[in-house]
Amino acid sequence: MMFVLFLSFFFLFLVYYVKNRKFNKGSSRVINVCNVCLKPSKNKCTNCNQIYYCSKKCQKKDWKEHKKVCGTVGTELIIPTSSSPSEMREFISDLMFDNDMENSNIPNIEQEYSMKYPHEKVHIQFLNSVQSSIKYLHFIERFIDHDPSEPDPKYIMKRWNEFSDVLIKFLTTPRKIGDIFIEKKKSPYLREKDVDAQSFNNMPKQSLTLNKGKVHIAIGFVDLDLLLRAKIIQNENSIDQPIQFIGYEGSVYAVAKTNVIKEMIIKKAPIRSIIEVWFSSVWTIETLKHFEKAVKSVLRFEDAPNDGPPNPTKKELHPKVRSLISHWNKSIKSPKSQQEAHKLWSKTFTSEDSVFFIVANLVEPRDRVQVTRHILTGEFPLMDDQSQKNLIASITMFNCNNGISPHSSNELMLQMMPMSTILSKNQRKEISFLNAIYNFLENAIIKVCDWLSPLEGQDEKIEIYLHFQPVTNDNSALLASIRQLDPWMMSWNNICDYFYVQDFHELLRACSGNDTVHIMTSIDWFKEIFGAHIMEYDGRVRRKMLNDAQKKISIAEKFVDPSGYFRYTDVISHPYNIGDIEAMMVVKESWQSYFFMGQDLINIGDFSFVPYAHTHKTHTLLNICFTYNKKVNIKTYCK
Repeated sequence: MMFVLFLSFFFLFLVYYVKNRKFNKGSSRVINVCNVCLKPSKNKCTNCNQIYYCSKKCQKKDWKEHKKVCGTVGTELIIPTSSSPSEMREFISDLMFDNDMENSNIPNIEQEYSMKYPHEKVHIQFLNSVQSSIKYLHFIERFIDHDPSEPDPKYIMKRWNEFSDVLIKFLTTPRKIGDIFIEKKKSPYLREKDVDAQSFNNMPKQSLTLNKGKVHIAIGFVDLDLLLRAKIIQNENSIDQPIQFIGYEGSVYAVAKTNVIKEMIIKKAPIRSIIEVWFSSVWTIETLKHFEKAVKSVLRFEDAPNDGPPNPTKKELHPKVRSLISHWNKSIKSPKSQQEAHKLWSKTFTSEDSVFFIVANLVEPRDRVQVTRHILTGEFPLMDDQSQKNLIASITMFNCNNGISPHSSNELMLQMMPMSTILSKNQRKEISFLNAIYNFLENAIIKVCDWLSPLEGQDEKIEIYLHFQPVTNDNSALLASIRQLDPWMMSWNNICDYFYVQDFHELLRACSGNDTVHIMTSIDWFKEIFGAHIMEYDGRVRRKMLNDAQKKISIAEKFVDPSGYFRYTDVISHPYNIGDIEAMMVVKESWQSYFFMGQDLINIGDFSFVPYAHTHKTHTLLNICFTYNKKVNIKTYCK
């Protein structure tokens, strides 16, 4: 059934684009012999009605050259006119799996995985459809420089995340590259319940420089990933006290889970157990014991106010957070099995093709199998070396109350990993990709552990306080509380995406101290500006933009991934993902001007794109760092 639906979609796509293709006119020899093998032929190309071919095979072989001179607007490729499903299936199958596609170096993910896990029939069948979808990308790429005659509502919805009357008016009135869609509808920043709560962050963070003794406020922190790459410095502004890292979150789940992980770090639980609770769908029994110990410790925190700001530097629990952690404490007695974890994980996981681009672009078969296993099961590290009796399902992922549903669709821990740091420090031939990530996490968590529980005489110290509290313009009491702390730095995750620009600056100014530096990453900035997508450019320049973007990716290899864990030429991805890298460079300054419009005395430290990495959920991440105080040496803190 799925194959029939796929064929139907493919045929509609084919007809839509082929009927609207524009070929350059030109001359070619006309003779009733095959243009490839010179055998006598009575069959012509129906597109130009001039060139003869003896078979489909010869026509496909010649198409790369013949298409340059073939036909005019409105003509078609040879498509069977018979309504026979078998004929149509044969034609589409031939087109998808012609020589060009078979020789495109697409790894056989299904076959590699089945050799390692031959008994997992469901996963293997799923990977078969993934394999077909990846090959289909090569067909889409062929039409990147052809203009559709009418806008596609599905494309508009995915591109702009809405299909409103104001958007249609914006798109249909005369405009130029760099124009801002100022009436864009903003998604709500907060929800009543943690529907599809994030188990971990979904994008890499900047490398922070924390000043000794100062206050860092983390808004929408999700987890503690900000500290993984952070370093502590001492200068003329430092104070001989621990750094205070104070987090505010609108997600009950994020506050509950991160408080437990923080306690595990303080109590020096095994690093593997901390990593499992943080990232994995499956835990060992040993991890469950350390989790239980941390849960009981957190439940001894004092109560936070139900309807007011918490005490920022006290260990407090909001009633909703306490309810969830108490539920986890009860669930420890009857955990689910590894098999149940896999089933529950697969229910929240959809067959989004882009997740498997990561696998397809890995060079080593070893790494492709391991990452495929991680995607399909959610295990990290992989539990292949463990007895099933020693394994249970994650309590935090699969035992929540009050309608909380963690692990959102296609959530993947690889998306938050700083690849430029991880890959540059490892050699592909010596260490697997997943082991390189594990080693990074191990070293980073040990560092945070030393900060939280320092040895006598150690200068690098940090205190962490995490609170459930929405940070909005309406929460004036909280904003005043934050301002009184005179924060040295405030991190905002991607919360800027949920506010109109002027409202966001009003929020930041309300809680800023005298020297506060603000850092954030925008995911959705390109949904507000015309020209951030390759399809908004003339079809005649798209091919060059795509090629230029691929060159940029190739150049980045020697700096980001010198031992070549991934491929950087002939990258397997949707052409939009590649082309948009070039498109966003054209409009970045226009959006920067829009973002800071009307803001006096702004000191911009960083406004740059996150370096390309195959693991990113989106390749248009924009890092932003600035302060409202011109005197602050912001370069010291934003890198």
